[in-house]
Amino acid sequence: MKSILFFNPLKARKDDIQEQFFDIFHNNDIEILKIMPAGSALADNSLYQQADIFIVLGGDGTVLRVAELSAENSVPIIGINLGTLGFLTAYDSTEIEQAAKDISSNNLHYSDRYLLECYVGGKKLISLNDITIQKSQPIGTVDIEILIKGESVLNYSGDGVILSTPTGSTGYALSMGGPIIEPTLNLITINPLASHSLNIRPLVISPDNYIEIIIHHIDAGNAYVTVDGDIVHRIEAGMAVVVSSSEKKVTLAQKNDYSFFKVLNNKLGFGRRII
Repeated sequence: MKSILFFNPLKARKDDIQEQFFDIFHNNDIEILKIMPAGSALADNSLYQQADIFIVLGGDGTVLRVAELSAENSVPIIGINLGTLGFLTAYDSTEIEQAAKDISSNNLHYSDRYLLECYVGGKKLISLNDITIQKSQPIGTVDIEILIKGESVLNYSGDGVILSTPTGSTGYALSMGGPIIEPTLNLITINPLASHSLNIRPLVISPDNYIEIIIHHIDAGNAYVTVDGDIVHRIEAGMAVVVSSSEKKVTLAQKNDYSFFKVLNNKLGFGRRII
């Protein structure tokens, strides 16, 4: 089994990662081709394609930083949580030995996760979780029009909009009142942010739609686009962002007894009786 080991440089140093984890993986017949910070890139892309799996040491944000590489090279990701929530990761930091055994024996559950593509400023970007368009200042609002396949569907004043994948439905979109969606479904959720209208509600649409978001007016400053939490572009009034489903997918590896609903209960307390 060949792998590339990605880590969060804010949580660990490369030397520490090598010292703590290299022998564990090596003793389980897992060859580490490279140890590298998540979000960095190799000059030689062929090394990615030699890997059977990407092992990610960090939290959900670290997994998101590796998602595009995973999609481009069709290599599954398995996450080992060194962060807090760890919703996308498969193992906690105390389970490294078990993780190595399961990876080596391929005793894992795999699920394909659908992606979004965002076109802005001449760039195409890929998202596993969500794409947001938000005002940059705490005061004022932005006037947004959302077209689906060229048809004007939503027109409102508010703070912005979240477009999320089913995987991202349990992230930022959930905290803003969006629905929980089983992550293996192929859907797009449009979740307006702080709309000044009772007629505007979250919308779930099929993946064959393309979405155009037009910023007609910004009260103060400008607005910005984020992809999986990273600010990728600043936009002015009159500009547009286009979002669609991607043909690429990310494959996430989990424990063999993985249950999405169990994770919801354990990580978010979903469905628990409180009285």
